[in-house]
Amino acid sequence: MSFQGDQPLLLPSVTQRRRVVNEACVTSPDQTEPMARTDHPRRKRSSPERREEFLDAAVAAIRRDGPGVSMEALAGEAGVTKPILYRVFGARDGLLLALGERFAAELADTLREPLAGGGADRDAREVLRSTIDAYVALIDRDPELYRFLTERLASAPDQPITGLTEEVARSVAVVMGERLRAIGADSGAAEPWAYGIVGMVHLAGDWWVNRRTMSREHLVGYLVSLLWDGLAGVAPNDDR
Repeated sequence: MSFQGDQPLLLPSVTQRRRVVNEACVTSPDQTEPMARTDHPRRKRSSPERREEFLDAAVAAIRRDGPGVSMEALAGEAGVTKPILYRVFGARDGLLLALGERFAAELADTLREPLAGGGADRDAREVLRSTIDAYVALIDRDPELYRFLTERLASAPDQPITGLTEEVARSVAVVMGERLRAIGADSGAAEPWAYGIVGMVHLAGDWWVNRRTMSREHLVGYLVSLLWDGLAGVAPNDDR
């Protein structure tokens, strides 16, 4: 150690040297006072925004990879890991349920106009045709997503697709009841008929999405003919 006179020459400590370096990093060459840091934190997205972004990413992955897409691929498309994806949606199946709820809401919006029928004077057969066609057209626009949801959510007790078909059936029952009463017929058949119609169209749509053995127009035409004319409509004349 060096001495100057009777006093030792004290060297700056490591902590002091680090403090000097840090101050120099934020000090302007023309100033003796440290400059204020100008970096701003990135705007944090709200939870609803993140959820919508993750749902959009999941739909993109499903359309690309099909209904067998893995959860790893869904998370990767969103740029996060699976645990983060699960945390955002509250549970492992939360993402699936959220996708189902979004699809169910879109389906409800799609069917609302044709179910309304455009007024009491509109032809009842045309109301039936346009409603069935609207349903089949929706699943035709996004078949991979529809197959993904119906396959993955089949075992979920409160899955939104089944809940939506029941809502649609109730809406159809109301419309059918009003039309039956308007012509003086027994409206008691409205509810069982409505559930039967919606169940048949729903299952026929599932079959068609997976098989594609006919055009959408032919499928809708066959369903309308069966529902409107009944099996008697296709029987030979001498059997009627």
